[in-house]
Amino acid sequence: MTNSPSTLFNRFKNLTTSIKYRRSLPQNHMVEDIFLVSYPKSGNTWIRFLIANAIKVHYQIEREINFFSIDDIIPAVQGFTNLKPQGPFGLTELSRIIKSHAAYNPYYYRTILIVRDPRDVMVSYYYYLKSCCRITENYPLTDFIHHETYGVDAWVNHTTSWFYTVKPGQIVQLFLYEEFIQEPVKQLGQLMNLIGLKIEESNLVKAIELSSKENMRKSFKQHTSTYLTQIYKGNFVRRAEVTKGQELCDEDKKIIEEKTKDIAKIIGYNYGF
Repeated sequence: MTNSPSTLFNRFKNLTTSIKYRRSLPQNHMVEDIFLVSYPKSGNTWIRFLIANAIKVHYQIEREINFFSIDDIIPAVQGFTNLKPQGPFGLTELSRIIKSHAAYNPYYYRTILIVRDPRDVMVSYYYYLKSCCRITENYPLTDFIHHETYGVDAWVNHTTSWFYTVKPGQIVQLFLYEEFIQEPVKQLGQLMNLIGLKIEESNLVKAIELSSKENMRKSFKQHTSTYLTQIYKGNFVRRAEVTKGQELCDEDKKIIEEKTKDIAKIIGYNYGF
């Protein structure tokens, strides 16, 4: 029996979709892997430092957490390449924790989703890309907000994908950046419970102190590579604050709020209209 053109097209479409998703997976992907997912500049690196320092303090590990070691302890996803099979610090009793900025992926069976106020994300991402010369120094913030790849529409597409396309059997746990800022001990404790560790409050406090923005700024200066220092003009850790888009002009803020209002309301951001 000959396949119809539509059947062949659907098979090809399913194949290309599967390949696209698998590009956001390590080659030795495991069902137990925990993916730490966010849109860029939403606090992912800070959360990685918090997790790594919480594990370090809990197990009394001597290794320093810095911008050099963090990629070995909680690596970023690399499609079609192998990652170490053990969890953070080589611990076999813990699942691997893998950083990702990917939109929804059906193969991410366990996901910790970090979301930050899109108004602050746009400002932070804008200055980050300027600092590493991905956009020109005089590129207008207003144009950046409308940028197809980096702007507010990209944030909406990324965030909504994780809210509307999750399949049965996937676990996606939402954490808000702002709640981590306001209640770091509570939020970190809950996150570590999901990872499978009950951390004493005193150790959570130590982990938070080790992961302060001041310590992270020092770490960035001391431990980034010579190459990265040459191409990166600023510090990776900028303000790390909750401002609700304080640096935006009224018009830009309204554009972001209008474009994000539906998903923002579901998440819990209240724009006051």
